[in-house]
Amino acid sequence: MDSEQLLKLVQTSLEDMKAHEMRTLDVRRLTSVTDYLVIVSGTSDRHVRSLASRLVENAKAAGLVPI
Repeated sequence: MDSEQLLKLVQTSLEDMKAHEMRTLDVRRLTSVTDYLVIVSGTSDRHVRSLASRLVENAKAAGLVPI
């Protein structure tokens, strides 16, 4: 899976869980650690934890190993 496909998976997962104020930053020219940085907010601590958990589940289902 390339970085654009992974980005799409992340965005779709977060949109499905009603993440707020999603911003995607292209940092390919700034660092070799990652290509994109996705920043979102939620309505509560519980919502943010659910966003993170669902994203990890979806990544695992796609055959990725989240760190």
